[in-house]
Amino acid sequence: MIVGLLACFMVRLFITFDTPGPKRWVLDSIITGLAMLITAVWIVEHQVDLFAALGTGGGAGAVGTGIITFFKRRGQSAIDALDAALPGKPIVPPEIASALRKLDQVD
Repeated sequence: MIVGLLACFMVRLFITFDTPGPKRWVLDSIITGLAMLITAVWIVEHQVDLFAALGTGGGAGAVGTGIITFFKRRGQSAIDALDAALPGKPIVPPEIASALRKLDQVD
């Protein structure tokens, strides 16, 4: 269990520090916690050996990046759809929409 959780944490930490642009600590912390929980449940449920625990932790940590990218794109498309629905009156405040667009351009 410890091997899998440490592998997951180290992969997430590496990805967080390797990402260019401003760090999103709250979002990265939530995804890291989720990836570690998935790792722990998988290891307990399947009673894997050390090498499989290492692979499970590393894999779950790496999948966290895909989760962040997926939901960031979905959130931006939802904001764009709301803006297009009422062109004269924006539903989303402009400062929030512009901040999300800046985040989307960083990647």
